[in-house]
Amino acid sequence: MGLTKITHSSHSGHFLLLKYPQEPYKCEGCKELGFGPCYECEHEDCNFYLHEECANATPSAFHSFLKCSLKFHPRAPQGGERVCDACGQDVLGFVYQCKHNKNPHDYHPSCLKLKRTFTAEDGTTLHLKEKPPSKCLYCGSRKTSNGIKGWSYVSSCGQDCYHVACVKDMILETWRNGYFLQDGNVNEANYYRALQSSIPNREVALPSGRSSSKTKQIWKKAKTAVMLIISALFGDPTALISLVIQQLLSD
Repeated sequence: MGLTKITHSSHSGHFLLLKYPQEPYKCEGCKELGFGPCYECEHEDCNFYLHEECANATPSAFHSFLKCSLKFHPRAPQGGERVCDACGQDVLGFVYQCKHNKNPHDYHPSCLKLKRTFTAEDGTTLHLKEKPPSKCLYCGSRKTSNGIKGWSYVSSCGQDCYHVACVKDMILETWRNGYFLQDGNVNEANYYRALQSSIPNREVALPSGRSSSKTKQIWKKAKTAVMLIISALFGDPTALISLVIQQLLSD
């Protein structure tokens, strides 16, 4: 956890305070949607937010997946449409870029900080992989919708594989479709559909008294894996996303 009060060149003149917003926000650094802790301008009417990773971006960075060093840029110097080679989302602001002149790779600051390994209370362990060893359970492909392989989280048993890009897409789509309601409640008619869409290639039915024990076990394991990845991507869930996660993991 970083300092609780900082200044930043992208918002000079005001202090930024480390806070835990209770609803999604747009990071003014990378321009991506955020759900976890962030730095917020001390003056609420500014509506200025920065991911922790964007606020604490350093001039250069390294990652064990990459052979070359990365340089930080407020915006990609090439201009035009670019995507993050880790998550597949558009690069619209803060970015780390390798030094390849012809075809440099781009990475969001938050993607470079993704945990390599983490374990849930039930023992489910996921590992971050540079290339998916199998097809993603969300999209059914080894490549993302942007045509890149992208980074993936894979369970120790190898049965559960999710593109980082696909889990981001799932959360963004869930948010856009109103499953996170402004009053903090959950759209109960749709929250199971939101998660079921993340595992379309598994024969998993909506929970019911007639579901087999094996089906329920697969469903619960898949939900646990998705929840772990969501936590890795967005940090400690806020009140809105926590409500969805709690109900998705309930029996």
